[in-house]
Amino acid sequence: MSAGNAPPGPVVIFDADAIDLYDPPRTPPAVVDRESCAVADLVGQTRIAEVMSIIDAEATPELIARILDADPQQVLSALAWMTQAGVVDGGRIRDPELRRRLGHQMSIDTRKRLHGKAAVALHESGAPATTVAGHLSAAGSFGYPWAATVLRNAADDLLAMDQIGRAVEYLEAAYRATTEAGERAEISAKLVSVEWRVNPSPATRNFARLNTALQTGRLSASTLPAVVRYLLWHGRVDEARAVLDLVERDRAMSRGVPTAELAFLRSWIAYSYPELPKPRTTTQPAATVPEASCVQVIAANLLTGVLTDCAGETTVAAAHRVLSRHRLDSSTLDALTTALECLIYSGQLEIAAAWCDTLLAEAAARCSPTWQSIFAGLRSEIALRQGDLAAAVRLAMAALNYVPAANLGTSIGRALSSCVLALTAAGRYDEARAQLDREVPLTLFDSRFALPYLRARGHYSLAMSKFDDALLDFQVCGSMMRRWRMDIPGLLPWRNDVAKAYLLAGDQRRARAFVTMHLDLLGDPGRHESGAVSLRLLAAMEADPRAELRLLRRAETIARSGHDRHELAVVLADLARAHESIGERDRARSVEQTALRLAGECGAGPVRDRLIGDRTAPSGTPSENTGAPPDVGSLSAAERRVAELAAGGSGNREIARRLGITTSTVEQHLTRVYRKLRVRRRTELRFLLRKPL
Repeated sequence: MSAGNAPPGPVVIFDADAIDLYDPPRTPPAVVDRESCAVADLVGQTRIAEVMSIIDAEATPELIARILDADPQQVLSALAWMTQAGVVDGGRIRDPELRRRLGHQMSIDTRKRLHGKAAVALHESGAPATTVAGHLSAAGSFGYPWAATVLRNAADDLLAMDQIGRAVEYLEAAYRATTEAGERAEISAKLVSVEWRVNPSPATRNFARLNTALQTGRLSASTLPAVVRYLLWHGRVDEARAVLDLVERDRAMSRGVPTAELAFLRSWIAYSYPELPKPRTTTQPAATVPEASCVQVIAANLLTGVLTDCAGETTVAAAHRVLSRHRLDSSTLDALTTALECLIYSGQLEIAAAWCDTLLAEAAARCSPTWQSIFAGLRSEIALRQGDLAAAVRLAMAALNYVPAANLGTSIGRALSSCVLALTAAGRYDEARAQLDREVPLTLFDSRFALPYLRARGHYSLAMSKFDDALLDFQVCGSMMRRWRMDIPGLLPWRNDVAKAYLLAGDQRRARAFVTMHLDLLGDPGRHESGAVSLRLLAAMEADPRAELRLLRRAETIARSGHDRHELAVVLADLARAHESIGERDRARSVEQTALRLAGECGAGPVRDRLIGDRTAPSGTPSENTGAPPDVGSLSAAERRVAELAAGGSGNREIARRLGITTSTVEQHLTRVYRKLRVRRRTELRFLLRKPL
């Protein structure tokens, strides 16, 4: 590349395929003419172009010279000729096709060697970690003492931009680049954290590496809180206990996990996995950290508030502060979900829905199916509490399908329970049964996710007239809530559920006792929407039609002030019947039309069917498609007594008087009788029960 021997004009013929770049033409030393100089210049320019195709935007004369071990001035001169020839423009090869051909004609070894030299040169020149890491990865050579650090830093930068695939690639390269066991353990923990965003599987190579690092004690204290969460997510309770012991031991020695983070970890475990023994501590953490400056401290206080008075102004304000000030990432995920739950349980469903939609969109934008599953499950619970059954099912199914359900661990309980409750309320019993047939981890019952799951299973059992099964689930749920000190009406009104089961089983005394206990816990029925359910259940046990009407009107007022359109539809359906019973037929018809509209909007098939008098079996009853004859033996004793009296021609009020139950209870028994026996009207009962008119 001698400027003195260069031709008078630039070399404009640049055919990369015409030159063997690493076997240039050899001219006898004694014969150096103008033509050989031109060829030598062309070869040199091609080598420069080749390097430029490798480093592309980072190309500078100095960097190219370092990679080629050439004179920077000669490189600069050659670049000037190439620019005049139109080959280079703005420091880059102008033609993309030429860049591609240059790359393809190089051998693999040559390409890797150039990438390796580029990585070294770029690192020494202070280039960004992502730039250097790209060349290291392409070179497949990590034998530099700084390689692992650069690769890890590049992975962190890529994660901030949600480029998860490349981040995993660089972390895997960093794992191979280092021989330090402790650093490999840290990289394994990081890889599990990244993989967890996409698919939280415990069957990956990196999860196995993490377990090995944990057993050999090579994990640093800063990684342990996240490890505890992963282990509990997958139900590995004993291993999680062992890690917690390590965390507490290190903390007792004034080292390891920061105080604020440890405070949140303790509160989160007490809230999410209350069966896990509380760690033995001698100090109260987080007292020295300003609350406004640390999301972990705010979230720890928020968890305490949820377990005491989730509707308190201080707790709700803290929830708003967490949601408005912190972006979604791995470190804020649990705090953000806790804040959403606080808003849900305090009855601020519209605000919670808006925040949840925002976080769900952010989770999608940040390429995290796991986060999408978590927020879709929360959004499903909100939709269920709003009485939007179709949306609750749709969102719950999405939550169960963003990642394989088997990898959802204990968190499957939330989406599964919302799905089953919504399907049951919609009368889609076969689908609800199919969801309940899903396998759930046994450790689900060590977590708070067991509560909604038991409730959902209990309500399905009620719909199937399996009162004993329903009572067992509801009572176990209540026992857990009391033992875990979570007996909060806004969280789960289990006493109402028990009362409903007793009422449908014909035990009004026990039903009234549990309704009264729930109202006593509320203090004022209007304090929470569950008060409307309590009043409706009391109305169903009221023998005086006027007293029943008063209770239902009060229940209607509470239901209208809340968010649950399904509950309002049920209250209005009962209210229409109550107006009819005292002769207020016009009023009954008006209320019935409103109830029908709401039931249609909610997708509440059983409510709609009861209102329009369609006593055909809903399209999901267990025996409908079997082709078997109606099974009279499937009726409970209470249902059989009511069915026999109805078949004999007795009216609902007469049946209620003779059996000592309310008219509403009679109607509910008959609804189940019609569904089980697949009949439309009571005159058909006499053929099945062999009772004369």
